[in-house]
Parts: sequence; C-alpha cells; structure tokens
Amino acid sequence: MKIGNGTTFLDPKHVTIDTTRPELVEIGEHVFIHRGTTILTHDWASWCFVYSHNEFLPSHGKVKIGNNVWMGENVTILKGVTIGDNVIIGIGSIVTKDIPSNSIAVGVPAKVIGSYDDYYAKRKKAYVDECEEYAKAILESGGVLTEDKFYDDYPCFVDGHNYDKYDYPYSRIFNKEQFEQWKKNHKAIFNGFDDFVSHVNG
Repeated sequence: MKIGNGTTFLDPKHVTIDTTRPELVEIGEHVFIHRGTTILTHDWASWCFVYSHNEFLPSHGKVKIGNNVWMGENVTILKGVTIGDNVIIGIGSIVTKDIPSNSIAVGVPAKVIGSYDDYYAKRKKAYVDECEEYAKAILESGGVLTEDKFYDDYPCFVDGHNYDKYDYPYSRIFNKEQFEQWKKNHKAIFNGFDDFVSHVNG
C-alpha cells in the first residue's frame, strides 16, 4: 500500500481499508481520511454465481486517491476508482466512478456538483458570515465571547500584523512555509478580536 506524506487518518480505528490486496491501494499526499471511511479493492458478489452457475469469478481493482483530497465522514470508495487531485468528497458519499481533479463530489452514487475553485470562492465569502452567526448564537445562549471559542475562526480577525497576540494552534493547519505565505497574503476583515466583538455587538 502506498500512502503519501502529510496524509491524515482522523480516527484510524474507525477506518476500513481492504488489505487483502494492499498493492492495489495508492493514497497521495495531504489526504484527509475521516472516520467511517471504507476503501474496497474487491467485492465478493461472485459468491452468488457459485450457487447459480457453479462458478466463482474473482473481482478486484485498484483504488487511487490523488493529492490534496478531503473526505467527509462515512465515505465509501469502491474498487477500480481513481480520485484526482484537489478533490472534496461530501459526507456519506459512495464513490463508484472516477472523480476528476479540481472538483467537489457528493451523493449516492457520488457525482460532481461543482469545481474546486468555485467552492473556494464560495467559502471566502461565507466564512465571515458564519463566524458572526456563531458569535451571535453564543450571546443568545447567555454565553460570553472569548478568544478561545474562536480557535478555528481566527482568520476573521488575525493576519500577519497581529498573529503573535493570539495563542492559536496555527501549526495545526499550516506548516512553516505555508504559515509564512498566509501571514504575507491574508488580510483579516476585522482589526483584532475586540474589533470583531464590537461589530457583533453593534
């Protein structure tokens, strides 16, 4: 079995990979394999032919997953499937056919519903609104807005000019080179957490 650098198995005890033919499994670099993932390189449906035709016909095929792929929980990938680079597979999808590079695929069976770049642009617009919605939900529940509750939402108010003021686990997301690029290029919408809170309260 080939597994590339930077690949993450979030919950290995709840991931099933068909190891009967490990040579048929190839996983690229920077692949996120969520809990409940199943990767199959064979099926045993030919068991039925033993009864009906007195024959057993083996069935197996390679599974290849490219680089920079994220899979939601409970994704199943069947034999003979190739998933390209820069692909996001939605929660609960069953991948029965190849998924091309630079695409988003969801469903049973999984189908391409959009491009990777379009989804990136959508997230760029949506994440600030979602952060504000989360903050308002905290306030409505009687909670207090504190920095620690926004450990994943820091891009709203943190960038290269103030990152050192916040003790967030940046390395959980970025390696050193990526972090340097992020500090150089990312511009936060708000000028720090206090500015963000003022906006939410205003």
